[in-house]
Amino acid sequence: MIIATAGHVDHGKTSLVRALTGVDTDRLAEEKRRGLTIDLGFAYAPLGGGEPVGFIDVPGHERFLRNMLAGVSRVDLALLVVAADDGPMPQTREHLAILGLTGARALVVALTKIDRVAPAQVAQARAQVHGLLAGSPWADAPVFPVSTPTGEGLAALRAHLAAAAAAAAPDQPQGHFRLAIDRAFSVAGAGLVLTGTVLSGRALPGDSLVISPLGREGRVRGIHAQGAPAGEARQGQRCAINVVVGGLQPEQAGRGQWLLAPSLHAPTQRIDVRLRLLPLEGGAAVRRGAQLQVHLGADAVGCQLAWLDEDDAPAGPERLAQLILARPVSALRGDRLVLREPAAGRTLGGGEVLDPFAPARGRSRPERRLLLAGWGRSDAASSLQALLQASAAGLPVEPFARAWNLLPDALDALFDAGQTARPAGPRPALAIDPARWQAWQASTTRCLARHHEVEPARIGPIESELLDAMIDEQKAESAVWPSGRDQARQVARAALAAQVAAGAVVREGASLRLPDHEPRLAPADAALLARVMPMLRASLLRPPIVGELAAALGQERADLLTFLRRMSALGHVLPVAPNRFFAPEALAALAAIARSLAGASPDGRFDAAAYRDASGIGRNLTIEVLEYLDRAGITRFAGERRQLIAP
Repeated sequence: MIIATAGHVDHGKTSLVRALTGVDTDRLAEEKRRGLTIDLGFAYAPLGGGEPVGFIDVPGHERFLRNMLAGVSRVDLALLVVAADDGPMPQTREHLAILGLTGARALVVALTKIDRVAPAQVAQARAQVHGLLAGSPWADAPVFPVSTPTGEGLAALRAHLAAAAAAAAPDQPQGHFRLAIDRAFSVAGAGLVLTGTVLSGRALPGDSLVISPLGREGRVRGIHAQGAPAGEARQGQRCAINVVVGGLQPEQAGRGQWLLAPSLHAPTQRIDVRLRLLPLEGGAAVRRGAQLQVHLGADAVGCQLAWLDEDDAPAGPERLAQLILARPVSALRGDRLVLREPAAGRTLGGGEVLDPFAPARGRSRPERRLLLAGWGRSDAASSLQALLQASAAGLPVEPFARAWNLLPDALDALFDAGQTARPAGPRPALAIDPARWQAWQASTTRCLARHHEVEPARIGPIESELLDAMIDEQKAESAVWPSGRDQARQVARAALAAQVAAGAVVREGASLRLPDHEPRLAPADAALLARVMPMLRASLLRPPIVGELAAALGQERADLLTFLRRMSALGHVLPVAPNRFFAPEALAALAAIARSLAGASPDGRFDAAAYRDASGIGRNLTIEVLEYLDRAGITRFAGERRQLIAP
């Protein structure tokens, strides 16, 4: 169990923790000198004789609120400290609001310094506390009057905390490992030690973990959990983990970083969030474009606010917004956050992350808000179904699984339990609602039939033409996903492949057609084409150039070139180069060479020299062929090498 203090400066938080645990949490020399908590302090004590309870002592001064926020991102119980001689003060109220925004599970009030005031003032302070809590989630929170110098009331408070710790069911580790780092230091002979609260999963010695968003991977050497050596770090614990990372200094891996399972490392600079704003003085609104600071985990980063509904927002109901962050962070679905305006020194509100990998384009479109409603569901199963139903272009599986922190077995269980089409195998890049998947496949043949009706002389459209027509018909531009139109093309291509495999669509070279479609050429064109095709097929990968064809056929070169261009527009020949045309069936052979080279390469890429050697067609023709494959959407040129686009 983790307990965090909260409350106004000089109300006795550190003294109370010392009285409960015997540990002085002020570790900095300046804290000792000033008698003022500046940074987070930590203590552990087995209050009820069971597993030690972890205490996080936070600073109360407004100047150190950033440090306070780093300590309360995930707590089981908040210990709100109010001095009887002061009563609730400004930081009492702000800390209480922050605890509500970060989702503290339970709250207990310690009314301190009762030895300094008369019983009537203690009663008055207690009444003020009850008034402060009225209307909050903790309206019935118990209040314990205590005095740390005399010990009065401490036994009752300790007994209550011990009972709460004993009654609390230990967190069952779920998801991949994730620890919010709030402190980093070096130990002689051991190296880097990272401390923080484990939000999910478990880690064992020998595990590889990533410091994120920094991106440095290390190996777990040793673990302390709840202040004692341990064989694992587990969800719900405060842990110190000794990590072996060569050449990394503590200041590089300190507060605000995360220690993660490698699969969760995906830094982001745009997050869509659900916010609840606190009442502001004079009913002021928070304006679009405001430069603010968001506290997430133990991190604090500048951000720009973009409302996803109306321009400005007064306090009140929950609102949807996108936060554009000043630098990359690690964030997942459900992470709690607090939004502050540092210049004004005030907390504006808080909420939770909905989509940690939000798009820059289309963020205010109705389709996007429909998707956010799906992201806003309370569990991954209902979120999956809502997102599938809302998205014509399907759901990217990997970002979804990462956002919800799903282990592979949990992800598979969601797919097995739900009605989900997997157009690309058991672990697809995309999943899609079955009804939408059927609509995409029907769109394939419908768009082809329409094309044949408009252009009966053509064999059919090339793949890119057909995919664009399908995307337009399905209204699946998909700018509402970060992957944009590429995602819709992926779904359309999978639907086309399914129809080809079923025999409902025929590939003829670079063209696509329905099985019963026969192109209708003029008799003269059909006769000349019948003479050309055997010559192109005789040397499939190195056909004659136009001049050689013209001489062999007894045609004028210019007339034959015009004819071949017209036939290429109809899909009967492939315009690989300005002076060379291929038979349609050559495309499969040319593409097969590219696939073979990509499959044999460790990084899936190949260069022109490798293609020349594999094809035997010479350097100049190799360049022309590869440029044609790029245009045909089969390969992509990237950094002097090529990679496959279409499988």
